Amino acid sequence: MHIASPFQIPLRLHWSFLGLYAGIVGYGAWLHGLTGALAFGAFALGAFASVVLHELGHALAARRYGIGTNHITLYPWGGVAAIEGMPEDPDQEIVIALAGPAVNFALAGIGGWAWLLFGQQVLMAFVGANLVMGVFNLIPAFPMDGGRVLRSVLAKWMGWDEASRVSLKIGRVFAWLFLALSLPLKSPSLLLVGGFLHVALNAERAQLVARYWERTTGNPAWWRDGEGASGSTCLVPRV
Repeated sequence: MHIASPFQIPLRLHWSFLGLYAGIVGYGAWLHGLTGALAFGAFALGAFASVVLHELGHALAARRYGIGTNHITLYPWGGVAAIEGMPEDPDQEIVIALAGPAVNFALAGIGGWAWLLFGQQVLMAFVGANLVMGVFNLIPAFPMDGGRVLRSVLAKWMGWDEASRVSLKIGRVFAWLFLALSLPLKSPSLLLVGGFLHVALNAERAQLVARYWERTTGNPAWWRDGEGASGSTCLVPRV
């Protein structure tokens, strides 16, 4: 569902996102009535706005290097910016990857300043959410932001293709780790993140194979869709 176009980038909501928001507000109402519904609703809106700004950070950094973004979509586990392609200059990819977490840390600073002025508990929750979001997305689990930074650093020594293959293997380890931890921690969020990473890693692998085919044969890979596999993702842990 399209809701806006900040900086001429379509912003969409997946239908499951609306169910999550309704569940958060309903849970707040069940705990504390109308006051709880308003507080939980305000916190959820702040967290989701942070995800949008995180993805806009990626998209605007990519635009700086002449790379467009097809859309930004919000899902229950976070947001996805469908960036049209990542640069093969490692330094440029590092800038694009770090732009999202940098936005979260800036928002945490702004929220902390506002909390000092107004003392509202929801502002401290906003600070905590952005700090967790920024740090979590720096975990070197490809294709998360930290994993893209790792791939770019490795590419300077071993080349783009080999760095991508190593990063895919590391990302797969983290995906299985999140799935394994979701059971003892009873965390549906980690289960979703682990499952999402497996799907994203398969898409990234297909993209890598397509690029290798095009480079070695000169023919386009007809099955390459170009969307999602090169995108940037903000994952929101809710342990």
